[in-house]
Amino acid sequence: MQRIAFLFISFIVIVVSEIWLLQPLFSQEAALEEYSVSHGGTSETDLSGFSAKLSDKYFGNGTAKASVTFKMRDDSGTLSLKVWRKVAKGEITFALLVFRIEIRGYDYSDTLVYSQDLDGFTFGDSQSGNWSKHLKDLPVDIQQIKITFFGNYE
Repeated sequence: MQRIAFLFISFIVIVVSEIWLLQPLFSQEAALEEYSVSHGGTSETDLSGFSAKLSDKYFGNGTAKASVTFKMRDDSGTLSLKVWRKVAKGEITFALLVFRIEIRGYDYSDTLVYSQDLDGFTFGDSQSGNWSKHLKDLPVDIQQIKITFFGNYE
């Protein structure tokens, strides 16, 4: 009877450890922060001169700050992304790990017209950091742009 109990417990331990080891393969990356900018134009609307800026004092509910600037001109659009933090001497903060950034632009009929994935960045434990990216020549028919940062604070 003890041998059966031992085999059963060993079997459970093996199954649980295998599930634990495989869990990262099936889990999805966590969205650290998401931003969306849209305007009420249609395909016939002249979008030149459109400009929007978002500021986030607590990027990912943490110690970093962020800004997103989206501008449309006659022939193209631009998108500027910036994330930064200033850590004072002796201050203790978690590392900011951004694994990747996903950018998606949609036209007035919600059709995907722009897609770009950017590499991530890291600000170490208790370290200041500065990251920025400026994207040019975005399609003029973008009515909504979504920016998703995947990562976490550890």
